[in-house]
Amino acid sequence: MRRTFALLLAALFLTGCTAAESQQNGLRVANCGNVETFARPPQRVVSLNQHATEVLLALGLGDRLVGTAFPDDHEPPPEVAAQYADVPLLSARYPSYERILEAEPDLVVGGYASAFDEAEGRGRELFERNGINTLLLSESCASGPSGMGTLLADITMFGEALGLQDNARQLNADIEGRVRAVEQRLRGVPPVDVFVYDSGEQAAFTLGGNGVGNDALTRAGGRNVFSDVPKVFEDVSWEQVAARSPEAIVLVDYLGAPVQHKQSYLEGHPLASGTPAARNHRFSTIPLVELTEGIRFPAAVERLARDLHGA
Repeated sequence: MRRTFALLLAALFLTGCTAAESQQNGLRVANCGNVETFARPPQRVVSLNQHATEVLLALGLGDRLVGTAFPDDHEPPPEVAAQYADVPLLSARYPSYERILEAEPDLVVGGYASAFDEAEGRGRELFERNGINTLLLSESCASGPSGMGTLLADITMFGEALGLQDNARQLNADIEGRVRAVEQRLRGVPPVDVFVYDSGEQAAFTLGGNGVGNDALTRAGGRNVFSDVPKVFEDVSWEQVAARSPEAIVLVDYLGAPVQHKQSYLEGHPLASGTPAARNHRFSTIPLVELTEGIRFPAAVERLARDLHGA
């Protein structure tokens, strides 16, 4: 049994996935190259990105969530909006290590790897030296493609670590049910070639093939024209955008980057304006939070399926 678990841990370190194993001295969680031990479920949790915060609230963490940071939009999903408004906002961006300590957490959760930036004094090892556990959503450390399976595995892991296993099972069932319903409606429908535009003028910052967002787009009947790029997001040239002739363009929406400006820029761009998507004015919008690992995954699939197929 020990040998089997050791092999499992080794595989998880290589893939960036997460697993939990109960032992006599507490719960051991393998997460993004770290092994965290929980003697008991955490009682004071700080979450450093909005999509991670929404996962914890959807699990029913309640007033054990004592701080959040770095919101990406003003409107959390209805199912967690009221609770989200009650969580203290430590910073509009990433708070300092000292500001996090003021909340007296026993667990700090990151949505992006940048939450634990060592150069900014928030490395995971520093927290752990002070007796504070850390967990990171697995999309940020995966060495290969992530998708709905990554999300479901992380929800299971958080449920184990936080003592909310039943809530995690129900949340996973709800996510799977909504996504399967869309896939059923789209069965046999040809996919639409899609360019996802986040930002950039010298180059186009776009969705690659390794992220949860790519999986959402695929399940919604889209074909990401840059799915062959082995990153979650990456810069590509405008010549590549033109050559791949997307039929539809999805604009990524987040605070500080109005999507109206993005659409106007593409419509006036010497290369992007010649794509079938721009010529036919086939633009749609999606919040950044829906393209990252979190509880908005089924909403992203539903939104994209409506925009691309009216389904």
